[in-house]
Amino acid sequence: RRIAFKVAYLGYNYYGFTTNHNEDAMPTIQGQLLKGLLQTKLIQDPLTCNFSLSGRTDAGVSGLGQVVALNVRQGSLPYIAMVNSQLPPDIRITAWASVPDNFDARFDCQSRTYHYYFPTQDMDMESMQQAAQHLIGHHDFRNFCKFNPSKNLQHYHRTILSAELQQVNPTFARLEIKGTAFLWHQVRCIVSILLLVGRRLESPSVVRQLLDISQVPGKPEYPLASSLPLLLYDCEFDGIEWQQDRTGRVHDHFRLLWSEQMTKALLYQSFVEAIDPVPS
Repeated sequence: RRIAFKVAYLGYNYYGFTTNHNEDAMPTIQGQLLKGLLQTKLIQDPLTCNFSLSGRTDAGVSGLGQVVALNVRQGSLPYIAMVNSQLPPDIRITAWASVPDNFDARFDCQSRTYHYYFPTQDMDMESMQQAAQHLIGHHDFRNFCKFNPSKNLQHYHRTILSAELQQVNPTFARLEIKGTAFLWHQVRCIVSILLLVGRRLESPSVVRQLLDISQVPGKPEYPLASSLPLLLYDCEFDGIEWQQDRTGRVHDHFRLLWSEQMTKALLYQSFVEAIDPVPS
């Protein structure tokens, strides 16, 4: 039986999503998933379950809407509870669905949406939004990615469907960017340039200039934005009827983790507020 899982994970303890065959020293999300699937006997061999995923997230990147597909043993089983019982606390299955035998989580994915969070202090948000609008459409993004010689890409054209800056609280905002597919480090490179615009080190037109390969034929040097604030928020598919967790356990689990992290954040905030930035 072929099924798809929707996977949520906090990526900062892992060396990316895709297994590297050295899980003891460099654990990955896929490695932990496969271990749980083996322990529940849903699969017998990771090499024969026809595993596919919708997005290869890098080390440190988190996911909320990641989708994987694989062949499991027959039967009507409580997949979410079974697998989650064998997973570490920062990885959870949030939904599952029956899919056709030829379903591929990568090639059947219609769009991917990423969120990137950043502090807004001293940021020119209006200029950043203007710069982000230049991204929308079908462009050559070779100046917004990391080159990977092993992939032997024929072109660097990708389609961005939307790009919007959203204020999430008084001190933080996020970039929500949606596209049909993304190049290696494309979102983090885009964020790097937008942050330069926000700090008034570049004008919003720099995005349009970097997309014009005749004007800028080679990628200029600029720092790569951190992986920590990046979230694979959603992967969109046609015709999938997701079976959600109806027990509330997954929600309660992440709410507990959220509460613990918020407590730590408030402690940090106390330090920041109490310590003078420049002692007199």
